Amino acid sequence: MHLPSLNALRMFDAAARWLNFGHAAEDLNLTQGAVAQQVRRLEADLGCKLFTRKARGLELTEAGGTYAAQVRRAMVIIEDATRAISADTQT
Repeated sequence: MHLPSLNALRMFDAAARWLNFGHAAEDLNLTQGAVAQQVRRLEADLGCKLFTRKARGLELTEAGGTYAAQVRRAMVIIEDATRAISADTQT
């Protein structure tokens, strides 16, 4: 098993928070197509659907919801570590 790219996980995290590829793209300053493509690639790599596509947005699958919660925790840890090291280098 290989780990998914951090970039794909960032896009999945944003899509899971917004439940919308367009809003996730705006949040990340990317195109909607780029976010959707990375999420599709992530789903293919994992071998499971993370979202159900709806007419007006997305819905997390059961697996997607579980994965999203864990990925969000990991992203918060990375964000906190980055803030801490940035504060350390400025002093």
